[in-house]
Amino acid sequence: MKTSAYHCIAALGCLLLQVAGSLSANAQQGPPVSLPANITAIQAITPQGNLPGRAIPYYLRSGEGERYLVAGFVACLMARGIDTDNLYEWTVLTGGKGALLPLHTHAQTHEVIFVLDGEIDLWLSGQHYRMIKGDFASIPPGTTHAFRMQSHHTQLMSMNSGHQMTALYKTIGKPYVGYVQPSDEILALDAAALKQAEKAADVHFDGQPLPEGNAQRVVNAQLPKSVVPYVLAAGEGDHYTIADQLFGILCDNATTNGKLLVVTCEGPVGPMIGKHFHMKHSETFFCLDGQMRMVSNQVVLEVYPGDMVTLPAGTIHAYQHLKPYTHHIGLLTPGIFELFFRSQAPTKQHVYPQQPTGGLNASRFAELDIVPLERPGPPPAGRQ
Repeated sequence: MKTSAYHCIAALGCLLLQVAGSLSANAQQGPPVSLPANITAIQAITPQGNLPGRAIPYYLRSGEGERYLVAGFVACLMARGIDTDNLYEWTVLTGGKGALLPLHTHAQTHEVIFVLDGEIDLWLSGQHYRMIKGDFASIPPGTTHAFRMQSHHTQLMSMNSGHQMTALYKTIGKPYVGYVQPSDEILALDAAALKQAEKAADVHFDGQPLPEGNAQRVVNAQLPKSVVPYVLAAGEGDHYTIADQLFGILCDNATTNGKLLVVTCEGPVGPMIGKHFHMKHSETFFCLDGQMRMVSNQVVLEVYPGDMVTLPAGTIHAYQHLKPYTHHIGLLTPGIFELFFRSQAPTKQHVYPQQPTGGLNASRFAELDIVPLERPGPPPAGRQ
């Protein structure tokens, strides 16, 4: 990375520090002494690589989590309500051609889907879409939807508000030690289990067959301005640049009624951003491509595609891109931090900047939930 790029990022860190009104005199030595007890307790925790069963920082390697076999696909629970203080749940579904979840609705849960690999057909509020890697869908409460996997190795992420959806997979599936389905055979879902799931989770199956016909490729590029069902083609959304990184907003407060803020980030190799934490919102990172280095309290992690790092409010964290093209997706809830991205430089481009853009818009930082802890150091040795 060029020195000019580094200087741009260094300037960003300095701007962040200007809004931290209660930092200690030596910012390198840690957070202010007047933090609430719950924040200091979180910062004292050393994250572990397993589901914690309480809302503390943790990380999971690709494929790890609580797994259930559901008639042709594996549901890997990577964040349950018990792990997130009931803010959200995160499940990765891996399956074969023909695996499906029939038409259903959620009364309270807002679900979003991101395709990681392969192809799926999505029935969404009367529309029939063919989704490929990188496509995204937003499914508000009360929206009828279903999916069927259309390739021999299909993988998608389902992120849900609240805490009422992991019970679905526990009820209609069976605990499973494998990482992929045992064969190409697609078994029928048990009707009695579907009925039981309606009692255990926020789900209602309408019992209607999936409408057949030609699926339309996802081509939409624009976020709506209200809570309605929608899809986005891979790489689309609202884009903003900061230094040499490109951020894409896939859903926001307006489209999820403040429940979910999902943002992608892509960029080249670069320095570690400054350590910081948030007082009121959580952040979860999932690596899609490349390689990252992440700080989570006392732990420094090498993060690869499929790995997830969960950071509840108060967790000290930072990240660094380690490969020429690194791409990750983040879930932030509640969506306090949306303004951080919206106040940056909007762009219509779909690649990260080859020449770093300007610094942060600091004029509205007082509204953001961020506490920076350190100034950037000198440029890394050997960079030009």
